[in-house]
Amino acid sequence: MVRMKTLSNIALAACLGVGGNAYALEIPHGGPLDKRVRFIDYKAAEVVQLVGHYGFSTHIQFSPSEAVQQIAMGDKEAWEVAPVENHIFIKPKGEKAETNMTVITSRRVYNFELQAHWSQNGAHPHPNDMLFQVNFRYPEEIAARAKAEAEAREMQARLNQSDNPVPANWNYWSKGSGEVTPSKAFDDGRFTFLTFTNNSEMPAIYVVNPDGSESLVNTHIDPENPDTVVVHKVAAQLVMRKGNSVACIFNKSYDPEGVTNKRRTTIPGVERVIKGS
Repeated sequence: MVRMKTLSNIALAACLGVGGNAYALEIPHGGPLDKRVRFIDYKAAEVVQLVGHYGFSTHIQFSPSEAVQQIAMGDKEAWEVAPVENHIFIKPKGEKAETNMTVITSRRVYNFELQAHWSQNGAHPHPNDMLFQVNFRYPEEIAARAKAEAEAREMQARLNQSDNPVPANWNYWSKGSGEVTPSKAFDDGRFTFLTFTNNSEMPAIYVVNPDGSESLVNTHIDPENPDTVVVHKVAAQLVMRKGNSVACIFNKSYDPEGVTNKRRTTIPGVERVIKGS
């Protein structure tokens, strides 16, 4: 009785993957819909036990991000093996089909212990250990993907927020057509904010260069204030043009030193990165 108890404890440790020097086998667990479709978490240092059935094939599915590169079988004559990208199809054919299989993919190494016997209940899962498919899961990848998706949602939320500027300079004067003259103008030391009357068509905005020439300046509409244009710089003089209507905006407190926008964006907590730079 003592010996029986000891062997039982070793078998239990093997199934659970615990215990000092006892070897550990990982056994796929049945899925929520059909027990013949099973799932198992990938662990590099453990061996996965698969039981095949004569007359049936078993589909092993790895991560879509990897491809099967090499398969080593302890007994090649005992099993049929067919790799397809990140999938393997195995089928027992030898009388004594107990062996091991090592699969090397483009990212990982998998170790299997293979056994086989005749099905007790045909293709039905109960009361049987029949399995048609084994899907590997990768907890670290799932956690990393969830984290990346959460960060992406947070970033999108920040991008959807409007920047509430703190006016630093209101000393702006205008001259020209009232049709394209803003009703309000100020800057925060980095960008210039021009507010136009509701429902009016926004003019094209140019910066006047030191030599008197004009250059089209980058702008965007404030998402929270659609009547306000945000000019991506502070300048001594801006020109508004729409058809034959022209107006000039003069910054009487223009500081040529300005404030450097190191983040290259108006969104708080967001830094623009140019790919390939």
